Amino acid sequence: MKGDRNEWRTPPEVARRPFTDEILRRIRALPGVVGAGVTDTIPFGGSSSDSVILAEGYQMREGESVISPRRVAASPGYFEALGVRLARGRFFLDSDTADSLPVAIVDERLAGHFWPAQDPIGRRLYLPTDVDDLLAITEETVFVTVVGVIENMPLHDVTEGERSVGTYVFPMAQDTSGLLTFAVKTAGSADAVPADLRAAIAALDPELPLFDVQTMEDRLERARSNRRAPAVLSASFGGLALLLSAVGVYGVLAYLVAQRRKEIGIRLALGSPGRAIIDLVLREGLWLVGAGMLAGAAGAWALGGSLQSQLFAVEAGDPLVLGGVTSLLAAVAFAACALPARRATRIDPVAALADDR
Repeated sequence: MKGDRNEWRTPPEVARRPFTDEILRRIRALPGVVGAGVTDTIPFGGSSSDSVILAEGYQMREGESVISPRRVAASPGYFEALGVRLARGRFFLDSDTADSLPVAIVDERLAGHFWPAQDPIGRRLYLPTDVDDLLAITEETVFVTVVGVIENMPLHDVTEGERSVGTYVFPMAQDTSGLLTFAVKTAGSADAVPADLRAAIAALDPELPLFDVQTMEDRLERARSNRRAPAVLSASFGGLALLLSAVGVYGVLAYLVAQRRKEIGIRLALGSPGRAIIDLVLREGLWLVGAGMLAGAAGAWALGGSLQSQLFAVEAGDPLVLGGVTSLLAAVAFAACALPARRATRIDPVAALADDR
């Protein structure tokens, strides 16, 4: 579950750090708590900070601009509390202090930008110090060493996807913020934890409030809510389009059967089995459906990039999703083709031959 963020009334950074460490120690000692950390930017918390950062030795391509990824500060235990997957390297340690080597953790998107197909561990980043020349390295430039790579983690919108240029994270001890949020992982129900959290904080400072306590599930649900209406609307239009396409396929085949009624009557009169008539009609329908599905696949491939920004936890080219949708469309199309084919076998040969149309 998530603790909360609030601006410390103790301005000096040197006083804030031991105070934060003591709160974390008390939170981790609470019953049911299996992990805890602190950050200045919790996912779906409504705030974040962007800042330009550069990689040592990175050669910018012609016309390329510097990027401004999300900048986050976090303590040891924060990523573990949130269940963030470590792709390589390590998480922050208690030994990552203000007096130790400056370090950072980057997400996979930022690592892929600066070091494509390379190992980012041990590489160095730096923040610009000259506003007139962002690429300049001066005497004031501080380098930070990448010690870990984490999975891409959305901070605002569940569908950030391609719009995000990545995130880099500094240890809280090396980049303390005045706005802090506690992330707490519990073993069971989180219902009793807020009261224990308030008691633990009140024991240190009775005037320090704890507010807006929510589980990450609640945070994620709220982040999804603004996407729910467009998703339902898109699904409704998709269902309507599927129905109209099925009616269209049925109508076209029914018309073809009516146009070839005399031909089918002759085939039946000459002893053609019903299975052969069904195959004849289905073949016409499947050619029509196949052409439509090829055109649809080409459109899906062309629009994949723009569709990806609207998706969460699934890729636009996910084979399981594409396979499932294709199977559904094929099943609906087959049903739409089967009805006219079935009706064709019931044509009366005598009536069909006597028809002058």
